[in-house]
Amino acid sequence: MTAAGVASGVVRRYLQPVAELKLRVLDAISEVPETGWDAIAQAGAEGATPFVRHAFLSALEESGCASARAGWRPRHLTLWRGARLVAAAPAYARGGSDGDFSRDWEWPAAADRAGIQYYPKLVVAVPFTPVTGGRLLVASCEDR
Repeated sequence: MTAAGVASGVVRRYLQPVAELKLRVLDAISEVPETGWDAIAQAGAEGATPFVRHAFLSALEESGCASARAGWRPRHLTLWRGARLVAAAPAYARGGSDGDFSRDWEWPAAADRAGIQYYPKLVVAVPFTPVTGGRLLVASCEDR
């Protein structure tokens, strides 16, 4: 196929109607089915890590390690196409930076000097886990 033919196919694909996407911010990982979350967590196998699996995040929340009381208020970002989860990110509202491995100590100080409120902040991360790997999870049938 020629380059023009490929480009034409790509354009046609994006001209077709796309089912509406809805963003939902969840207060607990238990609000999303484990099978749906884990399916997208494994879709990007190059960055797959057990630390973004539903069971691990659930254990953190159920034990109280990742809770508002502990400074990790769950605010998981999920994107839905109808009833199907198509993308997600483990996210937490933080009132400080201790334990999130962000090394952003100078940003709150600079914000304070500028009279800007830095906290609360939203972090896309796995609590207490400095392991690298994907945090933006996307279903294999979706464009990244």
